[in-house]
Amino acid sequence: MKLLTFRPSRARNPHFGVLLSDGRVLDLTAVGGRAMPDSLIDCIRAGEAGLAAVRAALDAAEDELRAGRTPASTVVLSHVELLAPLRPGKIMAVGRNYSDHAREIAGAAYTRPNGFIKNASCVIGPNEPIRKPRWTKQLDYENELAIVIGVDCVNVDPQRWADVVFGYTICNDVSARDVQAAERKEGNIMIGKNFPTAAPLGPWVVTRDEIADPHNLRVRTRVNGEPRQDSNTSHQIHRIASQIAWYSQGGFEAGDVVSTGSPGGTGVGYAGPGTWFLQHGQEIECEIEGIGVLKNPVRNARS
Repeated sequence: MKLLTFRPSRARNPHFGVLLSDGRVLDLTAVGGRAMPDSLIDCIRAGEAGLAAVRAALDAAEDELRAGRTPASTVVLSHVELLAPLRPGKIMAVGRNYSDHAREIAGAAYTRPNGFIKNASCVIGPNEPIRKPRWTKQLDYENELAIVIGVDCVNVDPQRWADVVFGYTICNDVSARDVQAAERKEGNIMIGKNFPTAAPLGPWVVTRDEIADPHNLRVRTRVNGEPRQDSNTSHQIHRIASQIAWYSQGGFEAGDVVSTGSPGGTGVGYAGPGTWFLQHGQEIECEIEGIGVLKNPVRNARS
């Protein structure tokens, strides 16, 4: 299932929905019912009971479609405002997890999953503008498969990693490379990875059962339609089992996200004419096979 958060036209509050086979959105908030979760994060926390309620509503709507009828409580996807599917408690981001990306940033791959935390306050949804801060000249993109944790857990056995996964989405790990480099000299990365709009997330969360092998997904990025990144999650150095096992030592809560690293082809590695760093007026598309496309414009920050 593709589960999403959206705002219908003329509505003030976010709604919870699921994508139908014809591309329409079943508005689960409008469907309602005692068992229906109020939001995606509530669905994750409810476990199998929450998913069962969503599946029952989805199955009923698909039966209507097969009968040639338009199900009640559906809206056209293009007529709603897609929001970030959830606001995670924390985003654990893995760095240098593709050898070509490690080379282009002139760094060695880490001997274990390693990286940084992105603040939930950085999260924005599809089509929301990435705001380029005035203090950076090197705003960069990083298309990453993001894992949504489904249960509270600690010290996860790497052999049981799939048991704690709810689903998958896309995270664009937007980075201010010049600030990041300056911070790294003193042993930390903070502002270079954490500023308003630095974590586009979406366009929805695909449940675990929809992705047969998360280590075999094509990863592509385009800026103004121009190809930038084109790789596959099979090239990850530290695989998902290792990432979850390592970071779970600090404890996960349901709804937390692990962003699994980005392949080469980022702006920092470009050596041709001009620049690949993001500029005002551009549009970036992060696409991952089996999930979809996360699209965001780039605008200069107002302050």
